[in-house]
Amino acid sequence: MSWKIRVRLLRRINVRLTLIVTLAAAVSSVVVYGILLASLFIGFGDQDRAELDSRLLSYWADWQFGGNDAVLERAAADMKEHGGRPFLLMLDAPDGEMLGAIIPGGWEQFNLMDSDLALLNPGSYEILRNDSIPYALLITGAVLDDGTRLFVGVSTENRQFLVGMYQRNYPWALAAIIIAGILVGIISSRRLLFPIVNLNDEIDHIIITGDLSRRLDSPGTGDQLDGLISRYNRLLDRVESLIGGMRDTLDAVAHDLRTPLTRLRGHAELALSKGESGEYEEALAFVVEQTDLAGALLSALMDIAEAEQGMLHLDGVPCNLSTLAAEVCDMYELIAEEKDQTLHLDAPKSVPLLGDPVRLRQILGNLVDNAVKYGPDGGDIDIRCGTGGGLSWAEVTDDGPGIPDDEIKRVFERLYRGDRSRGSRGSDWG
Repeated sequence: MSWKIRVRLLRRINVRLTLIVTLAAAVSSVVVYGILLASLFIGFGDQDRAELDSRLLSYWADWQFGGNDAVLERAAADMKEHGGRPFLLMLDAPDGEMLGAIIPGGWEQFNLMDSDLALLNPGSYEILRNDSIPYALLITGAVLDDGTRLFVGVSTENRQFLVGMYQRNYPWALAAIIIAGILVGIISSRRLLFPIVNLNDEIDHIIITGDLSRRLDSPGTGDQLDGLISRYNRLLDRVESLIGGMRDTLDAVAHDLRTPLTRLRGHAELALSKGESGEYEEALAFVVEQTDLAGALLSALMDIAEAEQGMLHLDGVPCNLSTLAAEVCDMYELIAEEKDQTLHLDAPKSVPLLGDPVRLRQILGNLVDNAVKYGPDGGDIDIRCGTGGGLSWAEVTDDGPGIPDDEIKRVFERLYRGDRSRGSRGSDWG
């Protein structure tokens, strides 16, 4: 397998998860193996020392009542009656001469006359080794009242046999753990990644078909993958809503642009058909008016696009809302007089706030423009400003027909115009 294929495989999440699970299982087994092996050594060692201490105390008590012969008889009886694990018993004179002993077969190859044995006392131990024998002898001893030395010992053969068997079988156990880790990793990775696979399939389906109506079923587990699916579905809801809004916007723009363009063409054709200079001037004036209207609509679309993308630049500076409202009133006063409407400004001398005066003037102008446009002839339009609760506010009221209840929730949609206003000019970019 080439290194490129290996790299490609390692990039797959399921492969990495399988390797992580297998590696974790293998490392854990090695740690457990080390702990168990150390526990075996410590446990067997404690058991051997406890047995030696028990035998030493027992034979010491026998010596107190019967001397050396009683110790040897008791040891022989123990060997004969209980059998099982062999043990060493030696009685040495103060000069080192062996007075009696029970030595199992093969143990005589150890250096039983080692000088270090003479230093043994209850609670201290000596280990004898022989390079030709795979196990060792653990010995303890005591000096009796007459100077005789009593030694007892056991071999580590049983301990090393069990530990060796454990060591020989562990590689097979490790192999089984690795195989089990691979299987568990494959199964668990498939189950864990199943929602992600479905998510990828759904995304591919949307890319190919453009169908945004499909949704993934949430498993309801409450974990991160469940949260991912829920967020994906909410993202699709948002995208579908935005695309729907774009379609509505395009429909509104097409409707609003179609009217001035149709008028432009109609007036131009009419002026050309008459061939009189006066008609040309009137047509050109109308063209300028309709061009300004179309430009205002396109400018509003650009502002909306910049605002939605977070690119709309706002100059936050201290300004006076009352001054801005007065400027808007002056701007629309002549237009309102054409419909016999009266503009009333009710505002204190100063309504300070921090904002962009151009955009604020644009907002107030849009509100007043709508009030003039849709208010009845001879009606009143009130513009009020003030402060309260640490906020600055402004409102525009008129005598117009108002907004139907079923359209109120849509007034903040982009370029939305109610059915009553479809016949009136306007860009609705507030």
